[in-house]
Amino acid sequence: MDDLEREKKQGFDWDYLGDVLDKKAALGDKYQVPGFGLGSALFAFVAKAVIKELGEEKGEALLKTAIDDFGKARGRRIAAIVKDLGKPLTLKNWLIYSDIDSINFDPHPDLDNNDLVVKAGECTFWNAAREFGVGDYAKIYCKFADYAILEGYNPDVKLVLHDRHHVGQPDHCTFRYIMKEANK
Repeated sequence: MDDLEREKKQGFDWDYLGDVLDKKAALGDKYQVPGFGLGSALFAFVAKAVIKELGEEKGEALLKTAIDDFGKARGRRIAAIVKDLGKPLTLKNWLIYSDIDSINFDPHPDLDNNDLVVKAGECTFWNAAREFGVGDYAKIYCKFADYAILEGYNPDVKLVLHDRHHVGQPDHCTFRYIMKEANK
């Protein structure tokens, strides 16, 4: 009797399930969706349903409202942490106390004319949505989220998004963070 037939006839017992943890450990993360990838796929499937129901223009407008609300809430949450620690709302503190692990997007920082320029490659958000076949809908989140997060954190931070995965740049997105008044 194969395992599927066994489960249907006998259900489960601890002898049968006893090797699950060992087998899972042997696989490691081979079949797991990394980082916030499942969240991106969920967002993209919701976005797909919203756009199918409301049409592209109204659907994207509704999604933008939700993304803005979520992004600003994230930014305010990070700002509250920074303020509670008695620190100023600098970009440096935003980087330190951010609510997302940089492992999700393989950042490569550089400085240009006293601006922080970060090339983010291998984005788990973008990659997972693309692997689920809904990358076109994930790009809606990417289009608005980072601006909203920074607006909620400190609207004095200017963000310029250059190259993007979803507009043809195959291996990275480029974020330019500007605080120096003369550069704004």
